[in-house]
Amino acid sequence: MKKFVSVIIVVVTLVLCFSLSACGNKYVSRYNAMLMVRTNTSNKASVSFDSFSGTYVIKLKNNSADEVFIDYEGTLVDGNIKVYYDFNDEKLNLFDIETDGSVDGKTETFTGNKTIYIIIESDGKCNDGSFSFVLEKSI
Repeated sequence: MKKFVSVIIVVVTLVLCFSLSACGNKYVSRYNAMLMVRTNTSNKASVSFDSFSGTYVIKLKNNSADEVFIDYEGTLVDGNIKVYYDFNDEKLNLFDIETDGSVDGKTETFTGNKTIYIIIESDGKCNDGSFSFVLEKSI
């Protein structure tokens, strides 16, 4: 009986560990990078790298009920990168950037106190890139 109770406790503990560790990880960063510098606060984020391959996920948070948009900039010397955003459980293309490319723009307006995910995905190895994202209040 003692052994049975011990097995039950171990199984319950394992199930709880796996279920709790998966919470809040909607997207997962998996990448290889050299000389990568990144910053991330609730309303702005940036990443720059010498070389990058994989997926990097950024979380921005609208901490008020105000309408906001994302002001973004990016440059890439070599390679191909697709950048997506997710708001309200829908992954949408924000921009694509290729060799010797640059991009500067704004997203649609977001309303509500919610998390906005930015997903940077490379198509193979990329070199000398820099991206920044800032939540701005709509006027």
